[in-house]
Amino acid sequence: MEDLYFNLAKEEFSKGRKILIWVFASLITIAGAWGLFLQIFKNTEYTNLGIPVVLLCVGAFLYFIAILATVKRKTHYFKVDNDTIAYRYGLIFSTARSYNWEDVKTIYFPPHTKKATIVMHNGNIVNIDLTWIEKNKSRSIRKHLYYTGHKKSKEIFKKHKKK
Repeated sequence: MEDLYFNLAKEEFSKGRKILIWVFASLITIAGAWGLFLQIFKNTEYTNLGIPVVLLCVGAFLYFIAILATVKRKTHYFKVDNDTIAYRYGLIFSTARSYNWEDVKTIYFPPHTKKATIVMHNGNIVNIDLTWIEKNKSRSIRKHLYYTGHKKSKEIFKKHKKK
């Protein structure tokens, strides 16, 4: 079976979207700070104290999203070929993992999930969670794992693990 390589990185935010999210986060945070300033120092009773606090929290959340959208991250990918299984994913601290097919002893495909469990010859168990990937990509990755494992004559179970 041919090699499989998926670039799992979502679309990058355009420059205009990045600018808009930074502007909205700044405006909401300034509005919350101004409302808090009016409540505490000017003793105005136009609104209750909860509204500026909520605005500050929403502004902090928007700043977090803006930082995630602006910071350049490493490429997320999933690769299955005749020699290795390699992937990188993670929201903040992305980790790259690679496994040789020679080290794989058994592959479990639990039913009704987007997961795969790989048991190595040295006893290590690797759970590959594909729920964060689009449905057609995760199905294709599981299919390639199955057929490549079958071609390499590995034990493959598509049912529940026996206890």
